[in-house]
Amino acid sequence: MDDDNEQTYVKLVSAEGTEIFLEKRIALQVDTMRAMLEGNFRESEESVIRFPDISDSALEKVVRYLHYKDRHASSTARIPEFPIEPEEALELLVAASFLNC
Repeated sequence: MDDDNEQTYVKLVSAEGTEIFLEKRIALQVDTMRAMLEGNFRESEESVIRFPDISDSALEKVVRYLHYKDRHASSTARIPEFPIEPEEALELLVAASFLNC
């Protein structure tokens, strides 16, 4: 952890108000979250990012994917497939496009 990185977690808030905590080092790997957390935005001061257009289920799946991606980032072995149900695909595509992840 960096000395100037006081908080190790970021609170993500879905459209329905559900709060999910994500390690800040993982959040910083996502372009949109990094911009919010390192820029001159309210999110950088509060370590809270609100996603009014991302549902609970989509945000939870995105966080699971970010952990999956982080866990397998330096893997030299074959990476297992990340499961996405067909009924989740469109909503996750929209969320991933917004987050640029």
